[in-house]
Amino acid sequence: MNLEIKETGSTRRVVLITFESDELARMENQTCKVFSQQASIPGFRKGKAPLSVIRKRYAKELDGELTRKVTSDAYDATMDHEDLNVHSVVKVEPGDIKIDSSTTVEITIDIFPEFDLPNYEEFELTVNSTEVTDDDITKEIDSLRDQRASYEEVSREIVHGDFVKCSYEGFLDEKPVAEILPDKPIYGKQSNTWEEAGQSKGLGVDDIAQGLVGMKANETKELISLFEEDFEIKPLAGKSVRYSLTAHEVREKKSPELDETFLKTLKVDSIEELKDKIDQDLKSRKERENSNEKRRQVTQKILECPDFPLPQQAVEDESKITFQNHAQRAIQKGAKQKEIEDNREEMWTQAQKQGQARVKLTITLSKIAELEKIEVSNEDLAQAATQEAMMQRIDPSVYIKDLTKDRGKLNRLKQDVLYDKTLEFITSKAKVSVCEIKRDDQQ
Repeated sequence: MNLEIKETGSTRRVVLITFESDELARMENQTCKVFSQQASIPGFRKGKAPLSVIRKRYAKELDGELTRKVTSDAYDATMDHEDLNVHSVVKVEPGDIKIDSSTTVEITIDIFPEFDLPNYEEFELTVNSTEVTDDDITKEIDSLRDQRASYEEVSREIVHGDFVKCSYEGFLDEKPVAEILPDKPIYGKQSNTWEEAGQSKGLGVDDIAQGLVGMKANETKELISLFEEDFEIKPLAGKSVRYSLTAHEVREKKSPELDETFLKTLKVDSIEELKDKIDQDLKSRKERENSNEKRRQVTQKILECPDFPLPQQAVEDESKITFQNHAQRAIQKGAKQKEIEDNREEMWTQAQKQGQARVKLTITLSKIAELEKIEVSNEDLAQAATQEAMMQRIDPSVYIKDLTKDRGKLNRLKQDVLYDKTLEFITSKAKVSVCEIKRDDQQ
């Protein structure tokens, strides 16, 4: 066997493994003997049929097994070669194998790039204080009261914070916006929708919510909404739209009093107990937020390190996965297939950037994990699979069973767990400082 390596890119290699005819003949003869021992041929005892008979009767099967054997040996030689740090195998081409002449198996691979690791033990991270203030607790109690608020119908002018059932229709140059944007009715026409008066929600037409303030039930008014020049819905960008707005019903939000009845709904006996519980919950929440923030900062610091050549196939695969995920989420949010096709080039460019970032990150973390001897145990993998199943609302046992049948998906989950453990390791080694809280009396 002769092995030759050709460099076809910064991280791509083509490995040519040549088998001479005498080596092929020996492999074919061994394969034929294995078939002979197992074959049952009329007129011969098992294992006693001449090799010439075996070759004639099982010619196709022998060719297939020889090809498998040659390809397997070539693959093993490539993976074991000391000069090749293989990241992934892109393609294996065994060619046409003939035992009376030499044959060459061509294997295209991507290798791990050479690069310098960042000084990750010296990373400096900043987090927020986990101190829970009285103001934090008050806001949380107010939020709990709002969640249990009642909405009582009132007959008066609408004020900020009222919830109003209303209808509206927009016109652009006297043409109904509903005809211009049939797939986005929130900008064109709504019947009996609910709006919180005076509350900008960042979705739809904010001027509708503002325009309701001061109106009464069954009253109609017209208002003009001017959309920004860079507004994401291009037909409306920089345009003034006239809206006809009608209020149908007004409800005032009334939050419950902080009394014994309210406390019982929260399963606490006193305000002090409620405050203690909120204090613990908020502290745990802030600690989780800090943990996520440290990981985010580590990720950003790695991505800001000097770039290095990335395995082409890995970037391509990650880009495809990212693109498919973006397209799927867009469809779930109501996007039509035509919209995705119209924006395909832009979406693909963005997916490529994200794919490159993920590959850079995972390769860096893989090298750190190898250096620090960080490994993924079966217990780690089972726990991650269970969490993923619960997030997808799937029976964990069913999810894990399906996962074992999909090697690609299983390897990706294993990579994600390793990525997660390595990030956790780096954050544990980093220098962490806490932001000072600016209190109201210090501002």
